Amino acid sequence: MIVADDLSGEEKRLWLERLDRLTAEDRRALGRFADFLASGLGRASEPPPPPISQVPLPIPRPKLESSVGALKRLKRTYPMIDADASLLDDASRLLMRRMLGTPDPEVIDQMEALFAQRYQRWHQERETAVGVPEG
Repeated sequence: MIVADDLSGEEKRLWLERLDRLTAEDRRALGRFADFLASGLGRASEPPPPPISQVPLPIPRPKLESSVGALKRLKRTYPMIDADASLLDDASRLLMRRMLGTPDPEVIDQMEALFAQRYQRWHQERETAVGVPEG
């Protein structure tokens, strides 16, 4: 609905002239179109997020990677795995081992094994739930 207070005198006159030139049927159509625009359904929405990969992404391990950097890389490599409390707890234990003196490469190897194991479990559960064949 056009709010008269928002329009100048000239704009009001132009709208009234336009409405006068329309048939009753066209005025109803214009009203339906105005309702459609006011509902917001005609506005462009944000595109849907890209689908989450169902296979690990090939993100290479850098030569000089920290344990924290490896955790971030592994979370990106395995986007299909939820970072639930159990996974975060296990990863935190590994990071604590690093803080207690275990070298980064050893901790990173263990974190990679942890994520690979979680992926295998996720894949098997998915296969069982929806009958997706191994591939």
